[in-house]
Amino acid sequence: MCFYPEHTRKTMRPHPRNARIKGDPFLPGRFIFGDSLDDKGLEPCEYVIHTEAPAFICRLVGNDDTPFVGRDAESFASAMLFDEAENITLYVCNAGFRLFDFNFIDEVPTAGALQQICDEAMQAYQRLQEAYAERESGYRNREMRTGPTEPLLPAERTRHIQSLKDKARQALEQPWMKMQLAADVQMALAGGDQAVFTEAQLALMDTPDARQLLIGTARGSIAQPEVMRKDGSIVSFELWALPFAFTRSQGGVWWHFPMLEKLEVPLADALEVPEKSILWISPTLFTLEMLHDRACQNLIHLAPVMDAGCDFAPFDPDASRATYEAARQTREPQRVLAWIPFLIERGAVPADRVRTHARRALESAMPVVQEAIAREMEYEEAELFAPQPWWDALENTVKAWNRKRLATSMALLAATAGTLSGLKAEVEYQPEQQAYDLRLHPENQPTLEVRVNWVVQPDVAPDREAAYADLAACLAEAGIPLSERIGRIH
Repeated sequence: MCFYPEHTRKTMRPHPRNARIKGDPFLPGRFIFGDSLDDKGLEPCEYVIHTEAPAFICRLVGNDDTPFVGRDAESFASAMLFDEAENITLYVCNAGFRLFDFNFIDEVPTAGALQQICDEAMQAYQRLQEAYAERESGYRNREMRTGPTEPLLPAERTRHIQSLKDKARQALEQPWMKMQLAADVQMALAGGDQAVFTEAQLALMDTPDARQLLIGTARGSIAQPEVMRKDGSIVSFELWALPFAFTRSQGGVWWHFPMLEKLEVPLADALEVPEKSILWISPTLFTLEMLHDRACQNLIHLAPVMDAGCDFAPFDPDASRATYEAARQTREPQRVLAWIPFLIERGAVPADRVRTHARRALESAMPVVQEAIAREMEYEEAELFAPQPWWDALENTVKAWNRKRLATSMALLAATAGTLSGLKAEVEYQPEQQAYDLRLHPENQPTLEVRVNWVVQPDVAPDREAAYADLAACLAEAGIPLSERIGRIH
């Protein structure tokens, strides 16, 4: 016989197969509902167990139309009846359920007490059926949490910026101050004013070593987060990502995909995550534009929100959804680069094992990712790339993305012009796009050109000079001279 407590089949976050499960004894739910097997298969009735005094077990059937006073009432009504012919007690209600064949473990209650218990059982049973129906219809969104976004007052912001600069310089001279710097950086990133860290690292341009220490500390806080739980324990994680590129014919891009949770088990199995270690997938997908918009700083909230069993929202979900629904009505062919973050308990998976099992991970992940994305947003073609540590995933994917777009554009130009000899390249930085606008054309045909966006890697301190140097190196290999146009403000 197989029974299920009232609370075990609710729609909720799937328990990771490798999460720690408490082994302490616990009391089951007050009501347990379940099926039973006989020699012909499933019995035509279900069973109800009441686990508290008076403890009993009985049978449950639906579609009951036994007449009783209150059957036609608008509100819930029930009755205890006695079948003299069968010599059995029945419980019936106008929801169409009947309970019968009561077997009591010890004491036998009065009819009034038993009726009250059965009323509560049927209300619990109806809630359980609603939960089943909701689960079958799809994943229910968990609580969404957004990070703070309120800017500080000018004087307070200036004070925080100065403090962060001073701590970076002190930590450079006194290594024991690095722990204090890490705490201050954590607070700056987690605060609501993005300008604090940004202005602090820019103000250290005249002290490159201190600036790099500050930036490296911020990147480490995001890539290797530590979460303090309510019980005082600390859990250390590593942030990884599955780079994901896809095309859309409509405008707008959505970012929250609850069914991505289903990826946790196959990905953990493919990467051979130890049984007692945690792997959690973020249902929130981050696009290139989203990461640039917040300079990756809001990623500091990802680990604590996921560890609390919630989903991280980089923007207000309702407003973002309304914007997406409006944009998707337009026709705007686009190719989108994004990343699916996931957390692994620190030290659980060596990087060389991930490289060894990358193909297996992709094969197991791709069908789940396709199903999860398609459930919330229309897309045409998609590519999923091997899992990598967070900053490696950003750097390697952006480099590959830039080169692929450049190669495609050059092939198009060659097909049009008939040759790639004598090409000239000019770029101009577009701060609103965090990208270089690259213009390629034959020297003797300036009107025949192609344009490419050479994007800067998202970071807490985006390095446009590094992006320009990478572009110059790529073009130098092809023998194409590069010049930069400097935008002027009139």
